[in-house]
Amino acid sequence: MTPDHNDLWFLPLGGTGEIGMNLNLYGHDGQWLMVDCGVTFPKPGRVSADGTVHHRGEPPVQMADPAFIADRREQLAG
Repeated sequence: MTPDHNDLWFLPLGGTGEIGMNLNLYGHDGQWLMVDCGVTFPKPGRVSADGTVHHRGEPPVQMADPAFIADRREQLAG
């Protein structure tokens, strides 16, 4: 999955439209630009969008999964 010189792709990997956990990619001409790389801090008892209930003792910071762009790190322009 690589954009060519005619493409301008927007690929949200997480959190788009939410507060925190954002990770957005823009692709053009074989390169990717990563924008708005955010994290969130769950509150105990809070239910996330996927229905998960957060409990005390869980990791204090959560972020989107960067595996897609990590696998293509040589195409990451910034």
